[in-house]
Amino acid sequence: MNGTPQLQGYELDQRLLEHPLAEIWRGRSFTGMEVVALILSESGSANAEVRDRLSQASRTAALEPGQQQTPLWAANLTATRPYAVTQLVPGQSGAERLLDPLDGLLGNDEESLGAVRSQLAQYGAAPIPATFQPKDQQTEEPQNQQSEQRAEAIAQTLGHSKLGIWGKPVAVLIVLAVFSILYSVGSKVGSETKEQRPAGPAPVAAVAPAPLPSPALLPGIVKPKPADYIPPVPAPSLVGATYDRGADVQQVTGLGLPFVFGWPRPPSTSELGTTTTTIYRRVLTEKSSGAIAMDAKIALRPCTTLAACLTERTAFDQDWTTMFKAAAPATAKDPHTWLTVGTGTPYTLTMTHAFTTNGQSWLVGVSVVAIPGEEPAAQRVLNDIWRQTQ
Repeated sequence: MNGTPQLQGYELDQRLLEHPLAEIWRGRSFTGMEVVALILSESGSANAEVRDRLSQASRTAALEPGQQQTPLWAANLTATRPYAVTQLVPGQSGAERLLDPLDGLLGNDEESLGAVRSQLAQYGAAPIPATFQPKDQQTEEPQNQQSEQRAEAIAQTLGHSKLGIWGKPVAVLIVLAVFSILYSVGSKVGSETKEQRPAGPAPVAAVAPAPLPSPALLPGIVKPKPADYIPPVPAPSLVGATYDRGADVQQVTGLGLPFVFGWPRPPSTSELGTTTTTIYRRVLTEKSSGAIAMDAKIALRPCTTLAACLTERTAFDQDWTTMFKAAAPATAKDPHTWLTVGTGTPYTLTMTHAFTTNGQSWLVGVSVVAIPGEEPAAQRVLNDIWRQTQ
């Protein structure tokens, strides 16, 4: 596995572990947040059971994280090399813990996890548990004490036999002698077994993990139902220009959103990831010189009801505007819509809108940035998203 993996929305800069089934990387999100990423290796990606185990482990990490465990931040289980990402939080373990379940032999990767935690310790991550300490650093005193206690117990039993007053000392000697012989034989067998152990990953145990529910996006967001595009018609606008009736627009599809909207020229789309609460997407247009003429970023969060959306709007605005480094929509345009217009260079529009479609309520946050001369195009895009979600 050569080169640095490319994850949309993240920049990886330090490989912490190269394992037969996965790699562990440290990096940052595009907002500057430190993260830990687990990415399946080529061999791990080609193994359906390993992919299933990552699905199951990621779902648990997203929905049921344990104490001192960072919840799953993002995951893509359908990528060529599936991955899972968590924040790097001081005092907590992150995506590296998902390495252990991959081969089906729990506890088989303690040394690998210990190596990763050692490197993350300098960033304030969870300390290495005692079970990860090298064996030569662990004291043998408890084992010796247990051996002596076993010998003492057997000696007491034998001491009541026909050996008389010499029963206990003799029994102790017998037990110690037998223990020494068995210990020597066991050590020899263990040494030979270790020497004969083939190189490479341990054999994958046959398991049947529960499949990820089809109506869910990892981690735990209801999969939006697709919608049909509503052709342009004369309609009110939030700001500026709108598409005319019969306008030749490019329909933006394939982003897993509950709506389709128009784009003035062939768009370039990308997924910026999915957190435990929010879906992030991006659409842009580049000029022939490579400069970005217009850039739209979209955040989508499900709500239990439309009223719940309105209650959760402030927290949602704080999250998505921080993620996109955009101004929070401040002007109420109707009971379910808020807007902010930035007339400087570049021209910016931000909108938060609450809506219901197919029985599911959503909050959508939109940031559109355009270079001079593209202001009407930015207005048409924003107005069309608003119109498609009425």
